[in-house]
Amino acid sequence: MILRRVISHVKNQEWTAIAIDFLIVVFGVFAGFQVNNWNEARQDRARAAVYSERLKAELHAELEYATALLEYNSVASRAGNAAYLGLSGQAVMDDETILINAYRASQYNWYERRRAAFDEIVASGSLGLISDVGLRETAIGIYNTPIFSITLSEGQSSRYRDLFRMSIEPSLHNDLSKNCGDKEYDSNGAAVGLLTMDYPCTLTVRPDEMAEGVLALRSDPEVARALKLRNAQVSGRTYDLEATIRTFGLKKLFEEDVTP
Repeated sequence: MILRRVISHVKNQEWTAIAIDFLIVVFGVFAGFQVNNWNEARQDRARAAVYSERLKAELHAELEYATALLEYNSVASRAGNAAYLGLSGQAVMDDETILINAYRASQYNWYERRRAAFDEIVASGSLGLISDVGLRETAIGIYNTPIFSITLSEGQSSRYRDLFRMSIEPSLHNDLSKNCGDKEYDSNGAAVGLLTMDYPCTLTVRPDEMAEGVLALRSDPEVARALKLRNAQVSGRTYDLEATIRTFGLKKLFEEDVTP
């Protein structure tokens, strides 16, 4: 209809009307672009809100994992130091206590990282939509730090872990695993969410089997050397993990949500 009107105005040389028609068309195009931009901006804000909530939820899970990993490594570190003192004879310790500590020093924690939202945001080029600078920088730091993978890799490939299991009899290892291994529940039966070894335990094998296990560990000097290395690794990675949480503000991110 507008096109027919413009043609009619041109034929009749109605220049004022032509100018008005032109302005109407220009304004219509401009308005169309603006509406489209407003709609895109609204959609971006909606996506940003969803992404932010998902990202924050996953970072909270990462904080829970990091906290549990620190607690787990604290137990493993204490056990490793006690086991070394007991095996080397620097501390008086019964066979059962040596074995429990030596076993727990060989353990490592594992957790499936929660990063689906971050990977989706990066893959879609939407990282800039996260207007919360603190949230964005924390996510970038936490999901790009190698500390978690290094800690897992060192635990899985630990020379001490292999030597310990090669030294003791399978029946003794099974008893240690059953009675003193990782648990998903505390002493009251409540779920802890992530693995823990922080609980008292006793073995059911005979005392002579315990004595044979300790003797086997002491008979191989490489066991003590590997244990010293493992203790140093756990201590170092604990420091690195604490520094990572502090540097990237993972804990602080959620402390700021708490209102007095």
